Amino acid sequence: MNAGAVLTSTVGELLEVPAPPGALALAQALRRRHGDAVAAVLFYGSNFRRGDDREGLLDLYVLVDDARAALGSRLSAWACRRLPPNVYYLELPGDGQRLRCKYAVVETAAFARHMTARQSYFWGRFGQASGLLYARDAAARERVTDALTQAVCTLLGRALPLLDSPFDETAWWRTALTACYRAELRPERPGAVQALVDALAPWRGRLTPLVAATLQDVEPCPGGYRATLGAARRRAGRAAWVGRRLLGKTLNVARLLKAAFTFAGGVDYLLWKVERHSGVRVEPTPFLRRHPLLGIWGVAWRLWRRGGFR
Repeated sequence: MNAGAVLTSTVGELLEVPAPPGALALAQALRRRHGDAVAAVLFYGSNFRRGDDREGLLDLYVLVDDARAALGSRLSAWACRRLPPNVYYLELPGDGQRLRCKYAVVETAAFARHMTARQSYFWGRFGQASGLLYARDAAARERVTDALTQAVCTLLGRALPLLDSPFDETAWWRTALTACYRAELRPERPGAVQALVDALAPWRGRLTPLVAATLQDVEPCPGGYRATLGAARRRAGRAAWVGRRLLGKTLNVARLLKAAFTFAGGVDYLLWKVERHSGVRVEPTPFLRRHPLLGIWGVAWRLWRRGGFR
């Protein structure tokens, strides 16, 4: 079995992490909500890494064959295709506590395509650990596994121009994830990236040597790895990250505005998310809740001035 096949097989194994019952219940509810168009449901983020289905909102991704069939609206399907994903909210009664999730809907073909896109929004997330809560059949499982294999290769491969050789596994992941965070409006406290790198230790420990074996521009060396990029390619790769930051932040603003309309309680959620990650709190006004498209600009300026995001 060649290195690529071993990598894909290992990603498939890592997707089979046992899920907490609340996450499985939410996945079943999402299948009922969006019908036969649902091909797969993924669980990721901090709750996934902790195996927790009770604290905060779970982060789920729903992969669908056709956005129009899944969402029941031409406008919603158009928005999902033009600027994926669409973000929604679901809550269920649980055993003494309600189960809550924020979930994203994206067409399966678009999900796979974005794992090699210029922007890092998708591959920056799914190059990290995630779990498969549901796959409709073997073909759907294979498409998800292939997409996530590509994600981790893109994540680590595009970080190579940013690294000074030699480097170890931890530095490679820290550099890659820091670059992805900087390409978005990510409200994170100092040390958040290192905490994430630490939490991903089992995942990255299994995958890093396999990814390195599939990439052309890196080779193992004593104590870690060495990038084999020439000076011109290194400069081009670093310049690409400058463009990626500009594009990513612009698209983040557009996604936040879209989420204010698709996500029940979207304004409150967005402000809670900023506070949770940065400690900066802004109270939503009645005007902001009634007119999010108008009110969000002043709030965004205040958050930026106070360090809520960069």
